[in-house]
Amino acid sequence: MNMRSREYLWDVCMSIYRQMYKESEPSADFDKLMKEGETKKPDWFMKYYLSEKRQIEILEKHTKKYKLNEREKHEVSKELFLGCSPSMVDKNSKSD
Repeated sequence: MNMRSREYLWDVCMSIYRQMYKESEPSADFDKLMKEGETKKPDWFMKYYLSEKRQIEILEKHTKKYKLNEREKHEVSKELFLGCSPSMVDKNSKSD
């Protein structure tokens, strides 16, 4: 089973990041964040929230859309969840 190029998988990651940040609270344009240098600041992604459930749904949608095999899906998910995905901890929720 051949794996697609790292560039191709990176493009898939970028597509996923774009959707995640568009749906995050607050909503953001990922390309604009990169262009303005926001993504170079430490822990910048912690300002954004998107539930774990929704992040996984987005990952599943894109891995199906781009027809990734299980190994490719694993590589993409590793990059996303160890990279700069929005926080899965809602700072506005009340915990008891």
